[in-house]
Amino acid sequence: MELIETTLLVVLAVALVGALSRRLPVPLPMLLVAAGVVLSYAPGLRDVELEPSVFFLLFIPPLLFSDAWLFPKREFFQLRYSILLLAFGLVFATTLVVGYVVHWLIPSIPLAAAFALGAIVSPTDAVAVSEITHKLKLPHRLTAVLNGESLVNDASGLVAFKFAVAAVVTGAFSFADAAGSFVLLAGGGVIVGLGVALVVQSLRHWLQRTGMEEPSVQIALSLLTPFAAYLAAEAVHVSGVLAVVAAGLYAGSDDNRHLTLQTRLSAWTVWETVLFLLNGAVFLLLGLELRRVLAGIADRSWGDLALYALIVSGTVIVVRLLWMYPGARLAYVLNRRHAPNLPPPGPRGVFIAAWAGVRGAVTLAGALSLPLMAGDGPFPERGLLIFLATSVILVTLALNGLSLPLLIRVLGIRDDGELAREERSARIELAHAAVDALRTRLDYQQDAVDRDFTLDLIRRYERRALHDAGAEDADTRDAASRIGTERDLRLAALAAERERLAALRDARRINESVLFTLQRELDLEEATLHASGARAGVRGEAAVLPDVAASGKRVGRRARELQS
Repeated sequence: MELIETTLLVVLAVALVGALSRRLPVPLPMLLVAAGVVLSYAPGLRDVELEPSVFFLLFIPPLLFSDAWLFPKREFFQLRYSILLLAFGLVFATTLVVGYVVHWLIPSIPLAAAFALGAIVSPTDAVAVSEITHKLKLPHRLTAVLNGESLVNDASGLVAFKFAVAAVVTGAFSFADAAGSFVLLAGGGVIVGLGVALVVQSLRHWLQRTGMEEPSVQIALSLLTPFAAYLAAEAVHVSGVLAVVAAGLYAGSDDNRHLTLQTRLSAWTVWETVLFLLNGAVFLLLGLELRRVLAGIADRSWGDLALYALIVSGTVIVVRLLWMYPGARLAYVLNRRHAPNLPPPGPRGVFIAAWAGVRGAVTLAGALSLPLMAGDGPFPERGLLIFLATSVILVTLALNGLSLPLLIRVLGIRDDGELAREERSARIELAHAAVDALRTRLDYQQDAVDRDFTLDLIRRYERRALHDAGAEDADTRDAASRIGTERDLRLAALAAERERLAALRDARRINESVLFTLQRELDLEEATLHASGARAGVRGEAAVLPDVAASGKRVGRRARELQS
């Protein structure tokens, strides 16, 4: 089957399986692997095979870039010791232990190739964990550590993987040389990534300043940035992986300050779709590859393969459990040097962090990117290594992933409300800023209609702030009861507008261009109402309070309480 037809079929399969996963209590990655296995029996898909280097270039840069772009930089600095001990210390320990265990278990796998497997299975997958726990709120610090670990250990694990693969291909390895090369490659990768991101972001700012900004162009430049960073770094023989991470961190900080509204709204949608397809395609391609991999190791008994899979997966899980408790204690001691009021990690939270070591797309992409050849011969036991990496992914998804929600409930791990308090305090500050700006305008307004409208808008902001402050008094309860009424009325009005808009289209009084323009305005307004309802528990913006100044004082007191 031609490449274009195969690509379209993979995209269709990812979309259909993604829709099916909404109805089944099975993690989406497992469904995608199963779908890939089924599709591998289709006549046109039996021989689908991607060049490993192409596979790595296609999938790794955008996945790592998005993780870095989204990661909260404040938490990365505050929890840097916890994150770095996991992202480097645990990755190094996992690579060594798994490598020696695999070489001992299967002597036909050279030690360097076994280390390559250890490096492949060392990175965790925050996306897989969040897919499993999206209905369960974890403490903010725990979530930040897991996300930060996943971001950095993707980079450290893949760099270690490349060193191990190079040792297999060249047949030579020196730990001292590797350590020096790692510093050079890592530092060079970070510098190149920052340089590429700086150039791209400067170009985007120039387009904004000169009035040539177009959201589609901005998004295209954003999508190209991870590939540009990776290719530029590889061209000068430094770490492309760390270049992508550095570019994502820089671009995330810069975009949050400079993106326009239209670009921001469109970019979220485009990136979400791209990441959904890439993550899904990785697991689907694994299913397609699995049949060929199993055929390549058909000389081994199913009993031996099951034993290998269980021992390697068990080693990965046990190493993480053994590392986590002393590592958490050491990180706490180091963190106390810049955060003396930081509470110590609880043993239940540490266990959940240890058990959340689910492997996912990056491990899979690394496995499938193993080279076909090592020198003049085939890469040793390539099919078996891919099988073992796949086994670790499936075992951690099935064992750790499926049991994680139950363990969180049993151990009583709950959201500490830190982010919610920050959000509520920020909402109050924003409302006060708006009120101050409107009061300044009020002083210069002479027209009675303008003054009435401005006063009404001030009251709205005061009501919103009072509601977010959550003070338990009669005014707040009155505001909360009226909030739902206004929201329902506005949604009903929007529904009537939509109905009339459709009637105008059906009567051919407007064309599709006018239809799309007005539909987008209605969509944005309705999305805002639904978002406010979700955060307020079916409550939106509200009616009039008798004394705006008094309510403002109560809100101010509540805001100071939240901040403290």
